[in-house]
Amino acid sequence: MCGIFGIIAKNSSPLELIHSRVNKGINLIRHRGPDGSGSWVSENGKVGLGHVRLSIIDLESGDQPMHSDDGRYTIIHNGEIYNYIELREELGKEQFWTASDTEVILRAYQRWGEDCVSRLRGMFAFAIWDASKEILFLARDRFGIKPLYWTFTSSGFYFASEAKALLPFLDQRNVNSEALSNYFTFQFCLGDKTLMDGVHQIPAAHYATLSYDQKPRPRQYWEVHFEIDYDHTEKWFYERVKELVSDSVRVHLRADVELGSHVSGGLDSSILAAIAREQRPNDRFQAFNGRFTDGQNFDESNYAKELADDRDMQLHVVDITEQDFVDHIEKVIWFLDQPTAGPG
Repeated sequence: MCGIFGIIAKNSSPLELIHSRVNKGINLIRHRGPDGSGSWVSENGKVGLGHVRLSIIDLESGDQPMHSDDGRYTIIHNGEIYNYIELREELGKEQFWTASDTEVILRAYQRWGEDCVSRLRGMFAFAIWDASKEILFLARDRFGIKPLYWTFTSSGFYFASEAKALLPFLDQRNVNSEALSNYFTFQFCLGDKTLMDGVHQIPAAHYATLSYDQKPRPRQYWEVHFEIDYDHTEKWFYERVKELVSDSVRVHLRADVELGSHVSGGLDSSILAAIAREQRPNDRFQAFNGRFTDGQNFDESNYAKELADDRDMQLHVVDITEQDFVDHIEKVIWFLDQPTAGPG
């Protein structure tokens, strides 16, 4: 998990002021990137980009903000592109100077422009500044796994991975009554709304472009679509689902750090962990289970232990008590930004 933050100021400002705003924003999301941080400000003092990093792929040379060879494009990215190896081959791997998936996005945008998002397989929220056209490109993954918030104020346009990073720059802080009504009705906010008035989201499967003194107008690039298949047997569907899940786990395992899995004891996490272990038979594989100790009916760690023993996983069990809830609820609220249905 990384974090991104950016500014397009309404007017040129001293570079120190823009740097200060970028630093203020990324400091509020620094917990998302314990392995490093970076920032960049344009020469005219109107654009600033910041990034905090959790290193997963290309630990040595994947720092951000990242610039293109000619300096025209600058990218900040939160997420992981699972098909980055295949895209590197398609784009010409000899042209790359890093092994990171972030550079793959950058070069994909150089090659295909806005259409690059349809080629990305992964979870992502990223921003690319084009210094030649003076345009910012924002994009979010198909299911909105990675967050991307924005606001437009008297001092300019701001965006970030968490809404809290935008609060210092709002002209005023008010609850969005329409979004609150949505939340009480559906337990989430509809469209691009958030519970904070003036703070919006780039919706899942959308991208947007904007320049100075503009608000983004997101455009949808993908939607769920399927037709009922009456032509195949139950066995065919079983094998096809198994094939798809196995392939998805395979590309999710691409990393330059040690891998492990959460194993709750339930079916979903057990299946995914078992497939992952099968695909990494020679690695040390660590599993993690949160055990609720306030009643035997809430303790499923025995199922996790059975799986770990059967698949030769190193299981770490952490006890979770009522007191843990009391001790950490304020911190949980801070990290969630706003009320969330079923936060786990």
